[in-house]
Amino acid sequence: MSSTTSHSISALALAAAGGGAVVALLLARVRATTFANLSNSVAIVVPGGGLTLEGAPTAWVRRRLQEAAHIYKETRDGGTSAVIVCLSGGTPHKPMPIDPKSGFQVYEGEGTAKCLVREFQIPPEDIFEENWSLDTIGNAYLLRSIHTDVVGWRKLIIVNNEFHMQRTRAIFEKVFTLTPTPSFGKYQLEFVEVPNDGVEGEALRARKEREAKSTVGFQKNTAFMTTMRDMHRFLFMDHMAYASKRLLKDREPVDPKALQTY
Repeated sequence: MSSTTSHSISALALAAAGGGAVVALLLARVRATTFANLSNSVAIVVPGGGLTLEGAPTAWVRRRLQEAAHIYKETRDGGTSAVIVCLSGGTPHKPMPIDPKSGFQVYEGEGTAKCLVREFQIPPEDIFEENWSLDTIGNAYLLRSIHTDVVGWRKLIIVNNEFHMQRTRAIFEKVFTLTPTPSFGKYQLEFVEVPNDGVEGEALRARKEREAKSTVGFQKNTAFMTTMRDMHRFLFMDHMAYASKRLLKDREPVDPKALQTY
């Protein structure tokens, strides 16, 4: 906690008897200081990669979380504020997992955040979730729309497995260079690759083939996009994970081998 924040909280306690207006003013100052500190944080980003049927991270996603937690602690130990952002609501390729205790469905950002809190001891106030997107393009677009452009996180460290990194890099570099440029300036992106824990053999080969084709398709579809508005139109009018025209036909099955990696 900064000295400014500490002093403000002490002043709150002393002024509590002085009237609600004074308390409200000091509380506003505390919040402003906290938000300013948050804006200066390094954001460690974990894209969606799948949950088990029970809502826990898969082996390969857990490897991403392990690295994200390591970077978080190392960054904090070096004197720089850091947060971790867990992305994705789920995937259109398989049903949502169900928590065996509560009976409720588990969003992916929620499932990965839970693992960070309970297993890697990351403070929940330093974890942010994005529980709406359904693929990597949506991960990047919604991360920027609802978090980074708003809060002001400028430096992003994106952590992903080797099999998913080429497409992740292409998508994030595209989305985070679209105009309008935020008031705080251009984004600084860093990519950290981790091993493909739990993905091997035919499943790995099938997923890599799918990733390569998807990367080419993304680059072709977005080649002439320059604005966030262009990307919005593409996602919600043409992308078959989000556009309502997808409802005109039934879902198409995914290669069973590749499906093991979602």
